[in-house]
Amino acid sequence: MTVRPYNQVARAEATERTRRAIVDAAQALFGEEELYDLPLDRIAARAGVSTRTLLRHFGSREGLFEAALADAEATVAASRQAESGDVDGAIGALVDHYEAVGDETMRRLAAADHYPLVRRVVESGERLHREWVAEVFASDLKQLERPARERRLALLATVTDVYIWQLLRRRHGLDRAAVQDAIRALVEQARTAG
Repeated sequence: MTVRPYNQVARAEATERTRRAIVDAAQALFGEEELYDLPLDRIAARAGVSTRTLLRHFGSREGLFEAALADAEATVAASRQAESGDVDGAIGALVDHYEAVGDETMRRLAAADHYPLVRRVVESGERLHREWVAEVFASDLKQLERPARERRLALLATVTDVYIWQLLRRRHGLDRAAVQDAIRALVEQARTAG
């Protein structure tokens, strides 16, 4: 009788595939349904696993949420990545990101006061956006003293916020290129504001 050696690599890969399926299912349901207290059994069923398997991998609803949030943050950061100082590239990536998830983001912002889970997602997004602005405009910001730097950072974060995209794109009906041009013009004004 031949005994196969225990293959830790295959097991680790299977574990990662299962975790990925669960996180993907949670994110998909969260985004599709505007139901922010998703039952674990619905997430498990969408992932093709049992609730017990879900809990074995994440320990709790909060553990799953933390993993899904960390994954979403990494995805957002990657989608908006731009070279420091490449303002045109950064704005283009930002508008692409808003075109992909802007409407969903606006729904989450509207629900944030009613659902603690959504509030955490919104706060995470706000933090990531501010970090993105600080990185993209680092050369502008480092030249300023603290009060002026904070004011400029706030202005730049505001004119590149999803609310600006929503107003220009959805309320006023501008096309994607016009939105990008408008945000670029607002950014230029904010970069020189006192």
